[in-house]
Amino acid sequence: MTERVGFDLARMEYGGHPVVFVYGEIDVLTAPRLHETLQEVVAESPRTLLVDLANVTFIDSTGLGALVVAHRHLEERGGKLRLVSVPPPVAQVLEVTGLNSRFEVYADMDAAGESRPEPPSGA
Repeated sequence: MTERVGFDLARMEYGGHPVVFVYGEIDVLTAPRLHETLQEVVAESPRTLLVDLANVTFIDSTGLGALVVAHRHLEERGGKLRLVSVPPPVAQVLEVTGLNSRFEVYADMDAAGESRPEPPSGA
């Protein structure tokens, strides 16, 4: 029997920015909840939305889709979506899909709040 890794979300504020903390696997079963949460925050038209992925163990195309949709909707409103503390497995998926060039990625909350993106890997 395969053990299912849990999934959870927490919403907070950091440095005046809304933050969504994501925990566990983002897949076809959990991505709709992520999408719904991100859309709720986007509807508030924040200037910057931080998404902390430090505790994400897996992300599939449905999870990436939720992030892309939120990113696009924020851009349409003049806002930005910033990914924070992206773990290596998720960073690799972003790189393979080419989404690493679409998203702003930050090492930690302080850097994301101050708007200093990490250089692309290999730079």
